[in-house]
Amino acid sequence: MERAGVETGLHRFGETGPCMLLSHCSLAYGGVWKRMLAELPPVQATAPDLPGHGCTPRRGQGLVEEQAASALVARLDAEGPAHLVGHSYGGRVVLRAALTRPELALSVTAVEPMMFHLLEDVGHPAFADEIASSAEWGNALRARDADTAGRAFTGLWGNGQPWESIPERQRGMMAAAMPIVLEAAPEVMGHPPGQITLADIAGLPCPVTLIAGAKTRHTATAICEVIAANSHASFHQVPSAGHMVPLTHPRETAALIAPSL
Repeated sequence: MERAGVETGLHRFGETGPCMLLSHCSLAYGGVWKRMLAELPPVQATAPDLPGHGCTPRRGQGLVEEQAASALVARLDAEGPAHLVGHSYGGRVVLRAALTRPELALSVTAVEPMMFHLLEDVGHPAFADEIASSAEWGNALRARDADTAGRAFTGLWGNGQPWESIPERQRGMMAAAMPIVLEAAPEVMGHPPGQITLADIAGLPCPVTLIAGAKTRHTATAICEVIAANSHASFHQVPSAGHMVPLTHPRETAALIAPSL
């Protein structure tokens, strides 16, 4: 599809059932939802590639999440209400889309949304922990060493999978997307104009579900806890799962999403 002159890669699944829009995590692409969607009842799902990922180029000077959310908003405007599901960076993308068109968001499920600025807003000590942890991959990118950055980033968020065990072609694609991660860091960590607030999330009229792996990083768990404590969102943890819970535990993730459909 094309949105504001930018072509966006789309992955479509199913032809009957409730409508869903999904936004994947950094360094992935829209097709990663296939296994989880197979665990749900029949749905009509659309999963765009994030900017700089898959078939979607990065265009313009605005926030990365605004470009990403525009693809979801365009789908909502064209085809009507849908359930929104996002993982990691995609979690903030679906929240942005829901806040843009609240009347068209039937529900929002955010799996470990990357919203560390909320920790700073409430004075949570995990914010400083995340700043320190992200320094290695951030410094590597500033030194134009995308391979080292990818290794450090996946070491934090890739469920402990060794960088060298990832197929070479996939490593290359992931390293190529790392500059987008750095570009989006001010959105994830800071307070650009229009930043999503706890009050924004609390004001959403639709059901909001938060999901995290029980063995994920404590900073990701803290985000979900802070949102749940300051809104009507429900929070669920998947036993023995890490950050990549929709991919490693698709059945358990689907079971938590299904009641909203």
